[in-house]
Amino acid sequence: MLVAENSLYLDIASDPNSVSLLDDLDAMIVPHSVMPAGNDVQVAAVRELLSTAGQLIPGSLLIKNPYESDVFEFSEHALESFASAKYHHLATVAKLLGAKDVQFEDAKIERQTTATNGGIRAIIPGFGGADADVSKEFARKLDDRLEGRLIFGGGAPDPEAALEYLSLHNLATNQQLRSLVEMRTGSNPIQSYRMTLSGTRESDANLRAALSIAESVSGKKGVTIGASFTREVTSIRSIEITTSIEF
Repeated sequence: MLVAENSLYLDIASDPNSVSLLDDLDAMIVPHSVMPAGNDVQVAAVRELLSTAGQLIPGSLLIKNPYESDVFEFSEHALESFASAKYHHLATVAKLLGAKDVQFEDAKIERQTTATNGGIRAIIPGFGGADADVSKEFARKLDDRLEGRLIFGGGAPDPEAALEYLSLHNLATNQQLRSLVEMRTGSNPIQSYRMTLSGTRESDANLRAALSIAESVSGKKGVTIGASFTREVTSIRSIEITTSIEF
């Protein structure tokens, strides 16, 4: 979603080559304060949400949080925020299932050649240059957000609470997490589990929608939208987070 300067929004609305962008509710363009040219109800609701959150800032590219309804993230922080959120949601599910120890082991950023940065393995395309710099910076930001180890008191598993938590955070269809709940249910529950989760699966559609806005709008009236976000999304294929859990 883009919060457009009023002049940019009116330019898009009056240009036959770009007016169709205003019909896309997945990649929404929200005018800062002028009346919207379409989807009035949806735009008004989103604008109120952004205003309340202090995010109604002209020129801002925002991405819907896949795990929280009606929450948006500024694009420059979105990729690592969503990957970190996935890890912490896993940790919360593990806690509800009676975990004692949840330990982050590795975050792998898929690339073509392997390099290491601050304990996070990045597979970087080519042999240096802009893509390598993007990967190193992203690896540093992700490393800052991930808790290395979480210690809990343990306890009896509560599968119903864990399943309810998954539903509340749009993770009910994640088969790995559902399998974890099943393996902690009934007799002979699992005592130790090492799992690798995609850090981008649920957010991929939202990231691509934002990328579509950035590519479509950048250049109009000399505007550049989400340059650093675009570099990250186009150079990072996927993120995989490996975690060990002890019950």
